[in-house]
Amino acid sequence: MQLRIFSCTAGLALPCVLFACGQQHPIQSSPDPSHVADAGLEFTFPLHPGQAPHRLKLELNANGYVKGIEVFAPGKSTPLQTLATCGGTDETLDDLTHDTDEPLLKHADLNFDGFEDIQLMYMYVPHLGKRLDCVYLFDPKTGTFAYSKALTGIGVSIEAHPGDQTLTTHEDWMFGPWQDSTYRWIGGKPVLVEQVSLLGSWGQSDNPCGFTYTCSKRIGGKMVDTLTKKICKPEEMDDLPKCPSASAAGAPQAPPKAR
Repeated sequence: MQLRIFSCTAGLALPCVLFACGQQHPIQSSPDPSHVADAGLEFTFPLHPGQAPHRLKLELNANGYVKGIEVFAPGKSTPLQTLATCGGTDETLDDLTHDTDEPLLKHADLNFDGFEDIQLMYMYVPHLGKRLDCVYLFDPKTGTFAYSKALTGIGVSIEAHPGDQTLTTHEDWMFGPWQDSTYRWIGGKPVLVEQVSLLGSWGQSDNPCGFTYTCSKRIGGKMVDTLTKKICKPEEMDDLPKCPSASAAGAPQAPPKAR
């Protein structure tokens, strides 16, 4: 299989390498047609409350990879549109259904416009509980779905929260690092507004405090660190301080005293 390459910042270099190494799978044969028939490749749900349901059907190629989604309008037998997957040949259908019981296709209102959008899983990392999705947003003006590069780029176990209209993601890496991110729609784009992370690794001879715990918020249009703490012992990883509240984070700093 092909190995997807991720860009990494310096702080994430080790986790990204470990993440990539964890994606190797044994070569799989083409899926048994009887298995494919029972794999749950069709999904039916209304795109808006009170509307007749649309039907979505996943397409497979001859080698058992999901190649796209056929979208059928209510009561129609001919596809309204066909959406290409963004996943390529990362994992076959058998790989995905073996790794997790999660549905291959999920739907939720990700941009809070009242219409359901869809997430097509193209990779799952079972030992980290990490789900990667291709994301497609529904456009009520055209009545069709469109691929969202922005949401796909942040779509690591992405969840929508209608109450405060935020999107959250959670990502783990091997040996302890993790990161939680919160996004809001600003100017028609998902914008990072809050992030909490524990990044680093042990065993660095020049850095005994191998991990750094960081809280940051969007203040005045920029992401600002509101708390940073070096983690020098493994037991400290389970006793992290709370991030400052929104009001405290946005409060101006007192000027330094004159000496």
